[in-house]
Amino acid sequence: MQYQTPIDFRAARDFGGVMNMTYRFIRENIKGLGKSLLFFAAPAVLLASVFYHEIVTRMLKLSTSPYDSSPFGVDEYFTSINFWISLLAALVFMLIGGVFTVTTTHAYILKYREKPDAPVDLGEVWKKSRSLFWKTFGAMFLYHVGASMALGMLMIPVAILIVVTNMISPLLSGLSMLLYYAALFILCIYFAMIFFICNKEGIGFFAGLSRLTKLTKGKFWSTVGVGAINVYIQIVFSALFMIPWYVFLFLYQLHDVATLFGHTASSPSFWHEAIGTVLFMINMLAGTLLSALPLTALAVQYYSLSERQESKGLLSRIENFGQQLQVASQHEDY
Repeated sequence: MQYQTPIDFRAARDFGGVMNMTYRFIRENIKGLGKSLLFFAAPAVLLASVFYHEIVTRMLKLSTSPYDSSPFGVDEYFTSINFWISLLAALVFMLIGGVFTVTTTHAYILKYREKPDAPVDLGEVWKKSRSLFWKTFGAMFLYHVGASMALGMLMIPVAILIVVTNMISPLLSGLSMLLYYAALFILCIYFAMIFFICNKEGIGFFAGLSRLTKLTKGKFWSTVGVGAINVYIQIVFSALFMIPWYVFLFLYQLHDVATLFGHTASSPSFWHEAIGTVLFMINMLAGTLLSALPLTALAVQYYSLSERQESKGLLSRIENFGQQLQVASQHEDY
């Protein structure tokens, strides 16, 4: 039987090494990590998806209502208590699910690091994930506050650039907007590593910012590249899971075609609503599971950058060199 060497996160790696180690960790721990996310993060995400889908389907019904219906139907819905309850519930459950997605992924990695030769216990992951919840919640709140501020601050120079470039060519104005969104994306990816820094080192948000700046000195684009590529992979595969819902949505819209042309049409059945909700839930669940990919990649990048500066892993391997030889001899292939 082939002995599989445990993953040593504390090693200095180049860009390709970080990517390969990320995919190796996901491949070897897909069952344990996936089960942890299903148990601890998915319930809140699924509840949020139910409320989001209710809002979407209600809006679609209003947009495809007959022309002789009340023109105030849309206004009435957006001012109704049902809309605000659904929206608030969706936002709250999505926030809880998002925080638990981050804490569960990080807790699994940290527990794996403690016992690389033993299976990761779900109970230990849950305990660790709960202990990281409020720290991650606060960091995520400040992260979004900072993103909102960056959104406004970047808008001023971009607006000036658009006015200037529009005098030359409208195409240049479009390129200015693309640069604006690209800059926001780069900043969001770069600062996303702060979540693992805070959870791993047990420090606050602002101390994490200082630590992030120190670790990524000279490695800014490498860090952004690691995160951006894996976020792109997450988005692409999440979009694939969205296709069945869009197909069903198209068929669902055909249900009201007769009404639009003045004919009678029966209202969608309970099963129509249930199938649409389930397909939407599957998409949200897939996005949650796939989010482990960029979170893991940034964690591997953190260990790589930390090792380059502090060499803790190298010193530990030198101290335990004899023990490692003994373990390797006990697991000879046969």
